[in-house]
Amino acid sequence: MTVIGTDVQGMELFAAAAAVRDRYPVRISGASYPLSPVSEGFLAITPRSFDRDLPVVLGALGWGRPVALVRDTHQVGHFAAAATESEHLDGSEQGVGADPSASPGSAATFVLPPLFRRRRTRAIATRVARCRPFSIGPIQQVHAVGVGPWVDERAKDLLPAADVVMTDWTYVNTFARISGAGEVTPHVVPYQFDDFDANIASVDAILRDLQEKGVTRATLLIEGNPDTYDVLDGLSLQGRLVTVTPGVPIGLLAVNSVGHYFARDPLQDSFAYFSGLHSRHRTPPEQFLGELTCYLAAGVSCVLVEMFRGDVDLALRAMALAGGEITAVLMSDFFSESAHETIVTSGSDDDVRRALETTRGRLTTMLITKERLT
Repeated sequence: MTVIGTDVQGMELFAAAAAVRDRYPVRISGASYPLSPVSEGFLAITPRSFDRDLPVVLGALGWGRPVALVRDTHQVGHFAAAATESEHLDGSEQGVGADPSASPGSAATFVLPPLFRRRRTRAIATRVARCRPFSIGPIQQVHAVGVGPWVDERAKDLLPAADVVMTDWTYVNTFARISGAGEVTPHVVPYQFDDFDANIASVDAILRDLQEKGVTRATLLIEGNPDTYDVLDGLSLQGRLVTVTPGVPIGLLAVNSVGHYFARDPLQDSFAYFSGLHSRHRTPPEQFLGELTCYLAAGVSCVLVEMFRGDVDLALRAMALAGGEITAVLMSDFFSESAHETIVTSGSDDDVRRALETTRGRLTTMLITKERLT
């Protein structure tokens, strides 16, 4: 399945992340929780030279941001991990939480800083506390499948269990295109763009209801990549085993669809993918501004997601602080009938107003890049 052209953005990276998701776990409430290297945002890079790329990699790790390296022939990841006492994971081996039929991402490695582990542990523990406790019964097997615009009527093997849980967005925009959709029982969860943690608790509740009714196998459909900013980000694993078939995050697919505006692919060599809703992740606004500014100043394109209530003002301020000619593209409700895009090339009051109007009340992704418009 080819969704995006280059490896640094494509399925190779997310297959590798799925392969290592269980090799760096934490214990919470008696259960083992995986720490996916792409779960809380990340820097993805294909190193071109040691002196050019090591500084930006070290900078990301200093902010507590995991780094994904594709074809790291310069061994930047090994040196960066040693310098920052970070974990270095190779995605060439299949992990127990990965789909055994998926191809391993042999060319991708990950560096996970200690701050990431501490932050993720706190976040998962907080979200799991909102989930219904597991009582007594058989283990429930949940297979999370990444779906999206690439799905069509020819798609196969996406529904391994008869009970399929999904959001209303997926039900309306994707589910009907999956082969065999009419032969399973859908369980639809209203998606709340203004309360992401409530979505996790809602999905957990439906799966617990099914478990208590004797359903031991269920499929969970997730737009994009199951591990990246979605309901696996705190789903209770008490009495439950979760496996993953990876996909490409929906934000990257949106960026790929506007790439024709630029003379060069803005994600070709490197990009940072993280949330613009820093308050949800308890990231101080000063850190969000500093991290975004540093990436942009280094020429790394940034993809900001969760911009329904994301900090557009700080994102535009980072554009000004980073210097140079920078373009932002706001992509709202992509892959639906209400898709809309807005291009911002300066920090004028009119640009700020248009940007805010674009993001509010919509499923929005924001690309910020130094690549030139055609």
